[in-house]
Amino acid sequence: MKTLKEWLGIIEKLEREFVKKANSHFTPGSMYLTHMFLLGAGQRTLSQSRGFRQMIKARNFPSATILLRTQIDTAMRIHGLPLIQDREESMKRMIAGQVQFDRLTTMENGKQVRLTDAYLRKHLSATYPWIDNVYTETSDFVHLSFRHLWTAIGGVDDEARTVQFALSGIDAKRDESAYFEACAAFFEVSKIVYMMLLVAWGLARPPVQTVPVSEAETNPTA
Repeated sequence: MKTLKEWLGIIEKLEREFVKKANSHFTPGSMYLTHMFLLGAGQRTLSQSRGFRQMIKARNFPSATILLRTQIDTAMRIHGLPLIQDREESMKRMIAGQVQFDRLTTMENGKQVRLTDAYLRKHLSATYPWIDNVYTETSDFVHLSFRHLWTAIGGVDDEARTVQFALSGIDAKRDESAYFEACAAFFEVSKIVYMMLLVAWGLARPPVQTVPVSEAETNPTA
């Protein structure tokens, strides 16, 4: 079984591997707005990964789980990127602040469908079913809920039937194994995001518009 230090180490190693691959994979040349979106997503992913590691080290589980949730949000949007109609035009509108991602649309069964969080979550979960449960669990920490109450419990005396509460911003003392599941989930989600970013980079260029050759050009007259 891995220790907490080892879990954080493999998350950090994954960051370094992605940067190395991106430096060779994100080749120079024609840059499109979709590429800029992907670069921003990559920076966000790496920043969240570093923040997650720092929060776990600081024994700040509520904040760490929020970063896990936002890492899933990034995965949802990158996974949904190929669905966007008129992608370059949509990226242009987003950069100009004219539209948010969840206002973009795709065609499904002949109808326009908004790329809402619910839709993107369903789309991603179709490929990675386990993500749906992690999304639900971590959403409780994004929005104030009773899950926060349990993190304020500093100790329980079953015999005396009493509960101690602590207000410190630091998790109550617990075995480091309590963080393993969150670390494992963060590692898996990050791995998915990094892979999708590398694949999406090569697909970001708009399709080449072919111009049909006229009959006159194929059969020139003297």
